[in-house]
Amino acid sequence: MHTSAHRIALPRWYNAPVGKPKSKRNASVSRGDLEALALVLFGTAFFLGVSVYPDPPLSGQVGAYLKAALWGNLGLLSWLFPIPFALAGTLILLKRPLRGLLRESLLTGLAGVSSLPLIAGVAPEWGGALGTWAHQALTTRLGPAGLLLAVLALSVVLDLALRHPPFTLVLTGFKRGIGAGLNLFRAYRAYRTARAQRARLRKAASSLAQEVQALLARYPDHRALATLQADLKAFLKNPDAFEPSELEGFRRLLDEFTEARAAELAERLAAENPGFSSRIQAWLGALNAPLSAHTPLMERLEERRKALILEFKAIQEKETRLARRAERAAEALRRSAAGLEAEWKAHEARLGEWRALEGLLEDLEARAESWTRWVEWAEQVGAERHAEALERLLEHGLEAAPPEAEEAAPPSPADPPAEATPPEPPVEEATAPPPSPNPAPRVSGGSGKTGSVSVHPTTTLSLPSPELLDPPEPKPANARDLQADAKQRAEIINETLSHFGLEARVVDWARGPTVTRFEVEPAPGEKISRIANLANDLARALAVGSVRVEAPIPGKSVIGLEVPNAERELVRFSEALHHPAFQRSRDKLPLILGKSIDGEMWVRDLAKMPHLLIAGSTGSGKSVCINTLLMSLLYRYLPTELRFLMIDPKMVELTPYDGIPHLVRGVVTNPADAAGVLLGAVAHMERRYKMMSQVGARNLEQFNAKMRELGEPTLPYLVIVIDELADLMITSPKEVEQAILRLAQMARATGMHLILATQRPSVDILTSLIKVNIPARIAFAVSSSHDSRTILDTTGAERLTGQGDMLFHQPGLAKPVRLQGPFLSDKEIHRITNYLRGQAFDDAFGEAYGADFDGPVQLGDPTGGKAGELDFSDPLLKKAAEIVVEEGQASVSRLQRRLSVGHARAGKLMDLLEAMGIVGPHQGSKPREVLITKEELPEYFGEP
Repeated sequence: MHTSAHRIALPRWYNAPVGKPKSKRNASVSRGDLEALALVLFGTAFFLGVSVYPDPPLSGQVGAYLKAALWGNLGLLSWLFPIPFALAGTLILLKRPLRGLLRESLLTGLAGVSSLPLIAGVAPEWGGALGTWAHQALTTRLGPAGLLLAVLALSVVLDLALRHPPFTLVLTGFKRGIGAGLNLFRAYRAYRTARAQRARLRKAASSLAQEVQALLARYPDHRALATLQADLKAFLKNPDAFEPSELEGFRRLLDEFTEARAAELAERLAAENPGFSSRIQAWLGALNAPLSAHTPLMERLEERRKALILEFKAIQEKETRLARRAERAAEALRRSAAGLEAEWKAHEARLGEWRALEGLLEDLEARAESWTRWVEWAEQVGAERHAEALERLLEHGLEAAPPEAEEAAPPSPADPPAEATPPEPPVEEATAPPPSPNPAPRVSGGSGKTGSVSVHPTTTLSLPSPELLDPPEPKPANARDLQADAKQRAEIINETLSHFGLEARVVDWARGPTVTRFEVEPAPGEKISRIANLANDLARALAVGSVRVEAPIPGKSVIGLEVPNAERELVRFSEALHHPAFQRSRDKLPLILGKSIDGEMWVRDLAKMPHLLIAGSTGSGKSVCINTLLMSLLYRYLPTELRFLMIDPKMVELTPYDGIPHLVRGVVTNPADAAGVLLGAVAHMERRYKMMSQVGARNLEQFNAKMRELGEPTLPYLVIVIDELADLMITSPKEVEQAILRLAQMARATGMHLILATQRPSVDILTSLIKVNIPARIAFAVSSSHDSRTILDTTGAERLTGQGDMLFHQPGLAKPVRLQGPFLSDKEIHRITNYLRGQAFDDAFGEAYGADFDGPVQLGDPTGGKAGELDFSDPLLKKAAEIVVEEGQASVSRLQRRLSVGHARAGKLMDLLEAMGIVGPHQGSKPREVLITKEELPEYFGEP
C-alpha cells in the first residue's frame, strides 16, 4: 500500500467519477501507471511522427497507409497530429496538469481546419481533400470573397484562443486598418501638399530669379540685386534649407527695389521733354506780325513766314504728342521687371524721337533766322534792289544770304536836335536784358505798315524767358565711381555698427545732391536709440563733419543715416523751373523749395502754408532761398496778378528787385519806416476785407470772380517779404510784432502772405506768438541744437552742411524734410530784373491803393520840412508836368516809370501838380484829368 506522499493529483476531467464514487484508494493512481501512460503517448507520437513527416514513412506499410489517409484528406494539417500526444506525455512526466492541453489542441485543430481552404488556394496538395473541397465550395458559390469566411472562422478561433469575444480580432483589425488607411491617406496628402508647395516655391523663386536677372541686365551696378540673385540660386538649389517666409522677404526686397527704380524712371519720364515749347513759342511770336507785301520780294517773304509758322506748329504738335505719350507712360508704369524693361525701351525710343525732333527744330530755327536776315535786308535797302534779291531767293531759298549782306548797313540819319522835340527821360542801359545764349528775335509789327525785326525787349507785360537763366548742370559722368563710393561707405557703416555690438545692416541707399541716405535695418528687438546715439562715432568712421539720423524714415521700417557727399551736386534754378513738378503745378502760389534726397523736386503752395518763416546762420543759403522763392512767383505771375512789398533793412539782398513792376512801392530799406509800412499793409488788409464784405465774398478768389463778372478791376495777390526780421524787432519790436501778428492771423483770406527771414533765430526775435501763427518754416544750418529747436521745435538743423542744405516743415509732414535749395546767381537775378524793368503797363492797383503802403507820408523836405508842406523845388516837377500834358492823362505809375523814381516820390509829384492846378483830383482807379494845355505850361514854369 503506497503512502500519500507518492500520490499525484490529476485534473478533474482526468479522474472524473463514472457511476458510483470510488474509494480514495481506488482514486489514486500510482506513479508507475502515469509513466506507463506517458510512454504510451510518446510511442503514439513517435509512430505518428515517423509515419507523417518522412517521405517515405519509416513505419512500414501501416505507416504508409496512415500517412496516405491523413495527408490525402487533411494535407498539412496531418503534421499537427503527433504534437498533442508528445505534449501530453511531456506534461505527465513533468507532473504538470493537463487541463489546458485538450482546449489548446481542439482550438489548434479548429484553426487548422479553418485554414485548409486558404492553404488549398495556394497549393491544393497541401490542403488535402478536405481543404480542396472546402475551397471549391466557397469559391464556387461566393467567388474569391468566399475565402473571407475561412478568414473569419480563423479569426473567431484565434479570439477563443486568446479568450476574447468572437470577432474581436476582426473588429480590431478593421479599426486599425481604417486608422492605418486614414494615416496613410493623411501622409500622402501631406506629401502631395508639401510637394505642391515646394513646386510653387520653386516656381516663384525661378520667377524672381528671372526678374532679378532682367533687372541686373538693366542695373548691373546695384549690389542689392547681386546679393538677391545669389540668395535665390541657393534657394533653388536646396529649397528645404529655407523657410517659405524667406522667399516672401526676397519678393519684398525685389518689390522695394523695383518701386525705387520705377520712381527713378518716372522722374526720367517726367523730365523727358527737353522743353522746346518756349523756343517754339518765341519764334511763333517773332513770326506773328505779317509783312506788308508792297513788292514781290516781300510777298515771297510773307509766304515763307506763313510756311515757317506752319512748320513750327507741326513741330509743336509733335512735341505735344510725345509729351502726352511720356505722361501716359508715367501714369501706366508697371512696378515690375518686365514693366520697367518695356518702359525703358519705349523711353529710349522716345528719346530718339526727341533728338530727331530737336534736329528738325534746329534746322527750322536756322531757316527762320535766315528769314529774319532777309527781312532786315529788305527793309534797309530800297525797293529797286528787291528784284535782284527775289531771283536769288527763288533760286537758292532762305539758305542763301541776301545780296551784299556782309556789308555794313548805311548809317541812319542823324537824330533831330534835342530842342526840336519835348525832352524825354533818359533810357537806362539796365532796362534791356543781356543777350541770352540763343535769343529768339521779336518781330514787332507796325500799325498796318511793314513789320520790323527787333531784338529789343517788348514794353508789354510778359513773363521772363527761361533763356535768361544759366543752363542746368550736366548729370555726373562718374556714376560707377559714385556707386562704388556709396558701397564702400555702406560697408564702413556695417563694420562700425558691428563693432559697437549692434545687430543692424545697410539694406539700401539713395544719393541726393548734398547727402546720401543709407537705410539701416535693425534686427528684431534692437533699439533705435542705440543707433541714433552713434551719430558722432559714425561721422568719425566715415571721416565726415556730421551724420544726421532720421529714425525711422517716414513710411519705412528702416533708419536713415544722412552722410554728406564728398562732391556736392549743384542744383540750378533753371533745372527746377523746367521740372514737371513746377510746370504742371496747379498751386495758387507755387514756390520752388528744393530737391530731396530721393530726387523729388519739392514745389509747395504759399497760399496753403499760408506764411513762411526762414532762418539760418550767415552763409547757409538763406538769401539764395529768398531769391528762389521770389523767382518762382515772378516766372508764374504778371504784375497785374501778383504784387510784392519788400522790406530789406540790410539794403543788400532785395535791392536788386527795386524798380520791377511787381512792387507796390520801392524796397523799404529804413528800419524806422518799416513799421509804418507794415501798419499800412494791415490797413490795406482791412480795406480788402471791407471790399469783400460788400460783394459777399469770403476770399480773394471769390472777390475777383465777382469783379470779373461786373467788369471791375480785380485785386492781385500780395506777398510781403522781410529779409531781416531781427533789425525790425530791435528798432520797433512792439509795432512790428503787432503788425506781423495781425497779418499772419487774418491776411490769408485776402490773398496777402508773409515771407519772413532772419539770421538770428533767438526767442526775442522769433517770439512764440510769431511761431504759432507761421507754422511753415525753413531752417538752414545753425550753430546749435538750441537754435534748431527755436526754428523747427526739433533738432537736426545743427547737422546741416550749409550752401542751401535745408530742413522744411509745414503742418501735415510727420518730420522735417531735408532738401537742397536751387542755386540762383546774382547775374541771373540782374538779367531777369532788368528784363522786368523794361516792361510798362497801366498800374491801376498802384493808382488806387499804392498810398496804403507809403506809411506816414511827409511831403516836402525829408530832412527839415514839416509835415504837410509842399516842396515845389523838386527838380523833376517841370518834367512831370510836361509828361502829363503830353500824354493827356495823369497817373502815379506813369510818372514812376517815365521818371524812374519810386512810388512815394511820384505820388508827391502828383500832389504838387494837383496843388498847382495842372491835374484834377484823384478819381479812384481812373487816371487824373489834365486841366491845362501845352501852350499854358510857360505860365506855370516860365519860358524855357
